[in-house]
Amino acid sequence: MKEFLHPDDASTWLRQGKILIHSTEGIWGLGCDPKNKDAIKKIFFLKKRDPKKNFILLSATKSQALKYFAPISIIQDQFLESIWPGHTTVVYSASSLIPKHITLSGDSIAIRVSNHLPVMNLLKAFNSLMVSTSANISNEPTPADPTTVMEIFRDQDVAMYAHPNGSAAKPSAIIDLKTMDYIRE
Repeated sequence: MKEFLHPDDASTWLRQGKILIHSTEGIWGLGCDPKNKDAIKKIFFLKKRDPKKNFILLSATKSQALKYFAPISIIQDQFLESIWPGHTTVVYSASSLIPKHITLSGDSIAIRVSNHLPVMNLLKAFNSLMVSTSANISNEPTPADPTTVMEIFRDQDVAMYAHPNGSAAKPSAIIDLKTMDYIRE
């Protein structure tokens, strides 16, 4: 399996429609270009994931993320300013820039602006949102060991962005920006 250390190399891989195992704040993730339907389908296949479920999108900055949300209020903007970058994913109505194949039930998307430096560097080099989901077979635990993750997802279209995970002990919190209610704490 290919391994990349430099974000430019990893972002080139993503632009080629490939899948990237990447570190996050706490667990290994699988990422791809959200515009690439084939890469998204392959992640569903590799994870044995129900195609009715959608993925979180990672953004390099709050301003980039806001382009992909429908307009928000000043209060919502201030809230986002208080949590991003960070370990909180936000669900909100998608703007027209989001391809229909990645919206959640209806018109919503889930975005996180990560504070994990390797992911931040990757997203800046990629200059786009990135699909991200836990690097596990659906309904099974996510392995902590990168070697195990690489064995599970061994495929010619999968590479590793080889940086360590952060210290978070659990997946990101998820909040609905419309109601300000936590979906997952």
